[in-house]
Amino acid sequence: MEIMMIARLWPFILGNVALGIDAYVIAGLLPRMADDLGSTGSVVGLGVTAFTGAYALAGPLLAGTAGRHAGRGLGIALLVFTLGNLLTAAAPGIALFLIARVIAGAAAGVYSPLATAVAAASVPAESRGRALGLVLAGLATGTVFGVPLGLWLGQLTSWRVSILVIAAVGAASLIGIAVRTARGASLPDIDSPPAAARLRSLARPATLLTVLVTLLTGIASLGLYTYIVEVLGDTGLRDHQTLGIWVWGLGGAVGVLLIGRIVDRARASLTLTAVILVGLLVALLILGTGPAVWLLMIVLVAWGALGWSSLAPQQDTLLDANPADGATAVAANASANYLGSAVGSALGSVALAAGMGGTSLAYLAAAPVALALVVHLVRMRM
Repeated sequence: MEIMMIARLWPFILGNVALGIDAYVIAGLLPRMADDLGSTGSVVGLGVTAFTGAYALAGPLLAGTAGRHAGRGLGIALLVFTLGNLLTAAAPGIALFLIARVIAGAAAGVYSPLATAVAAASVPAESRGRALGLVLAGLATGTVFGVPLGLWLGQLTSWRVSILVIAAVGAASLIGIAVRTARGASLPDIDSPPAAARLRSLARPATLLTVLVTLLTGIASLGLYTYIVEVLGDTGLRDHQTLGIWVWGLGGAVGVLLIGRIVDRARASLTLTAVILVGLLVALLILGTGPAVWLLMIVLVAWGALGWSSLAPQQDTLLDANPADGATAVAANASANYLGSAVGSALGSVALAAGMGGTSLAYLAAAPVALALVVHLVRMRM
């Protein structure tokens, strides 16, 4: 069953792999890029902000409109994404580089939520959770495994080669969708009301609270991941930080692969999200104590698995609550996840500048998870 679903959804999954790599690979290549572009690391680092900011803004505004003609919308988004990365790789200076990051990020913001909504609509209702999990697994795989591989390739050759690889993966996804459409396997169009109605749907209290929970979870989980080296440096894995990063990544991969099946079987996404938030809160509190290595490994797996698995039940909740405009709601949720990552990274930077570091950052990350749990309990009572 899973193999058949992957065969049906692989272009959407592969596109998200490219997005996952593209969002974070720049961070590890800053010194090389700064020298090559004649700029500083802090300015080049704005490329991450440009990508994630454009992603966060473009998704809710454009994904719903693009969904009216899903095949064309996905194709255009992937084409612009690929061109944006080609322009990034060819940029001679910082100005064109930042413009290219905005272009690629905006296209990613349209593609990812639209691909999620189309994948969910392409399978029977009882399999929707698994479809959501598989597409989100592409995003997680790109972030968890693609980023280290991209950094390794950039160190061996050039940062421009790493960006070209991302463009190639995006182009492969585009070809897959085009071939599928050409063979008559039409993609289900996603109904979308006018722009004003889409904005009103996002303002509904139930939708706002759901998206706020995703934002707070992103601040905690992905925001803390930005500083995982500092966290591990205060533990028994201080001399084996790469191992800790891979353990976290394996947890994330397992989480996104299993969560879809759990969503389909439980059919209680609100309750599932509450369980995930409680588990994540406990994991971060234990991490803050600087536990023994054996317990630390378990906590890292739990942190990765729970953080990444939180997205699928949230998407499922939004699709149920917004049957007339699921693409816009899913886009807002995906944007909130990326925005949370950016906010969490910024807060972590402030904390480090203030002298906070090591496992104490986990305690800081636990605060937005606790707030997310409170907000979610309010949402459950609505």
